[in-house]
Amino acid sequence: QERKPPTPRFPSRGGAKMAASIAPPPPWAARTMEDLRAPAATWGQELRSYEHEKRRVVDEGLVRGQQLQLPKGAVQMQERVFDPLLQRFRDPGVESRQRHLEERERVAHLNRAQDIDIIRSQPFNIVNNSSRLEALAPGQDPMRLGGQPGHGTLGERARRKEGSTSAPSTCVDYNIVSNLPFDVHHWQPPGERPRAKEREGVGRKVPHWSVKDFDIVTNRYNDRHEEKMAKQKHLNLLEATHKHSQVNKFDPLTQQFVDPRHEERARAALDAREVEANMRADSLVPPSYKGRLSAHYGILSHEVHNPDMVRLHETLENERKDRYGNRYIVEHNFHVQDVKHDHIVNSRRLNRIAPERFEEPKRRGFDIIDNRTHGRLPTEKQLHEDMTSKRPSPWERAQQGRLSTSSGNPEDLVATIRMPEAEQGRRSLASSSSAP
Repeated sequence: QERKPPTPRFPSRGGAKMAASIAPPPPWAARTMEDLRAPAATWGQELRSYEHEKRRVVDEGLVRGQQLQLPKGAVQMQERVFDPLLQRFRDPGVESRQRHLEERERVAHLNRAQDIDIIRSQPFNIVNNSSRLEALAPGQDPMRLGGQPGHGTLGERARRKEGSTSAPSTCVDYNIVSNLPFDVHHWQPPGERPRAKEREGVGRKVPHWSVKDFDIVTNRYNDRHEEKMAKQKHLNLLEATHKHSQVNKFDPLTQQFVDPRHEERARAALDAREVEANMRADSLVPPSYKGRLSAHYGILSHEVHNPDMVRLHETLENERKDRYGNRYIVEHNFHVQDVKHDHIVNSRRLNRIAPERFEEPKRRGFDIIDNRTHGRLPTEKQLHEDMTSKRPSPWERAQQGRLSTSSGNPEDLVATIRMPEAEQGRRSLASSSSAP
């Protein structure tokens, strides 16, 4: 396809004139400062306007005359001209002229209002039926002044002998109140009443197919009455059944459809929907949750569907119970070790006590607080034995670990190294345990 040359934006002189009218005026054509500071179409025009304003334009405020000044006290003087309490001017001449002006305007306004009222309403008084135009037309009917010089269209035209044609006052040729023709009931005299137009009725043709074959007097069909009545009864039953099935499709008491076919379809649809919901739910369950125990047997009937998986779950549960039992055994052993450790720590704390701590009270023989002597009498204070052991002498420490050769029994040569009795008692206490 051939490409057409681009159409110029303003191909004619009229387009050029339009472009000239749309484009903003140059800066030197502005008449006021507002025109000069108006936003331009392009950035170049903005720069030219700014340059013209700063270099060649004289601010119009510099060539204006002196501003009108309000002399001091002028406002107070104008306020003192009128008295706000008496509501009148203080100058009698000004007050008199103002009153005459207001009275003249009031009378003119009332005259205009009365003229408008006469034109828009009735030209007579509705209470005493006197003419409101007696001053303008004395002795004349105010309703018949239309068309006279000076009155314009005020009221109706005066009656003439020849009368005037007018539009009919009704579209029917009888009185709509009494339903009588105009030649019988009309407001004009009998000789001048309009004559009613005689109208003859048009005979109505009845088609042959609209002739009824039913006698409304005997209330029977003219031909084959029993057969037609049975057929009509059957049709009525079918119509009633159709209406009942359309209106009462669902029984709210039994919560079932009236039509068994609809009930069967509804149940099938509900079952299919339930199965679909279960399948969708199963598809959303993570793979780790699909091996649950309730999926392999009925939780209500307890019927096993997959015996192998049930046995696997029972085996896993027994192993879990065994692990729980091993946990309790381990925790009991840890508790026993803790108790044993506590006993060792307590015994070591007791062994760290020096025996010289209790020798001074024994050597003193009395208590330095209440000065009571040591003994078992009621007036004496009982001194309890301490749990510490006496320090061995250098000779006893040197003899520790040696075999006894005084006896000739050869079994004594292989006897184990024994500790002193006091030291052995402390070690046995430290190694004691409450474990069963």
